[in-house]
Amino acid sequence: MFNTLIFSAITLLISGGLLLTVDTKIYAVGHMKKEKKYARLFGWIHLGLFIIFIAAILFYI
Repeated sequence: MFNTLIFSAITLLISGGLLLTVDTKIYAVGHMKKEKKYARLFGWIHLGLFIIFIAAILFYI
């Protein structure tokens, strides 16, 4: 259970970071406003879930 939480937290951090940095720039260059908006939204959702998972890991310890 503990290893799964750690793996999920790391995955959420990486995917959220990539969504906020790489994908939003790609969509901005391509003038895709909706896609950029949703990439930012899901990026922040992933980072929020990362924080929740880290809190669960700290509570589990």
